[in-house]
Amino acid sequence: MSRARKRQLARQYERRLAERRARERRRRAAVAAASVVGALGLLVAFFAFVAGGGEPTPSPSPSARVTGPTGGKPGKRTGTVTPSPGPVEVACGAEAPRGADRPKPQFSAPAQVLEGGKRYTATLRTSCGEVVIELLAEDAPETVNSFVFLAQRGYFDGTRIHRIDADLDVIQGGDPTGTGSGGPGYTIPDELTGEETYGPGTVAMANDGPGTGGSQFFIVTGQGGHRLDADPAYTVFGRVIRGMDVLRRIAELPIADPEAAAAGDLRGQQPAQAVYIEEVVVRAR
Repeated sequence: MSRARKRQLARQYERRLAERRARERRRRAAVAAASVVGALGLLVAFFAFVAGGGEPTPSPSPSARVTGPTGGKPGKRTGTVTPSPGPVEVACGAEAPRGADRPKPQFSAPAQVLEGGKRYTATLRTSCGEVVIELLAEDAPETVNSFVFLAQRGYFDGTRIHRIDADLDVIQGGDPTGTGSGGPGYTIPDELTGEETYGPGTVAMANDGPGTGGSQFFIVTGQGGHRLDADPAYTVFGRVIRGMDVLRRIAELPIADPEAAAAGDLRGQQPAQAVYIEEVVVRAR
């Protein structure tokens, strides 16, 4: 990669970082305003609403948060989405798994599937080998519960890794459409402490702003992930305990359009060869 392109990527990163920081400042301001509402009543609530840009702010209390955008019945299927066609050639000499082109389910909200006192691991069987993840249910119970709920229903099986970001050392998957724009039909709240770090082996939720997590997740394959540390906006819910060599092999695959990716078009970061998550197997102990 040329120096000019590296400088361009660095500028784009700094711009994205500034935008995320601005969103987070607005969110924190809205949360602070909302905390006053209970004491001052509807008048203060009105001014907090206006100060927050006209968007209602969810309660910062975990016990008050509702999983799912519509409050639908947990575990209820609400339809399907169709995967987009992927590259014909499959990475690492593998073949497309059976059923990769089948419609994927959507849900109103995740059912509660985690059992108290148990520890969970998830094995991702990919086109390039197996990756074993320790799921951090104590740190991110709602996120892990959603992930396990989806995995137990075969939601991830046959989906593709749709993004390889060499700048951040990140690979991303979990989108049923394979385009980077799909999700499970619901959103889940962030579970953040403000002290998250994103070193190699970190498994975290992707999002499009506060409270927009769904099924897409990313795995950090190298030190570039620490560029996210300055603005920890992504819920960490797992750590890779085996298979970093597999992840690095995937991270080194060519992407579809390096020039488009360098210009900020994330579609260019799609792998040039299809990388499938053939199956996700969750185990409890």
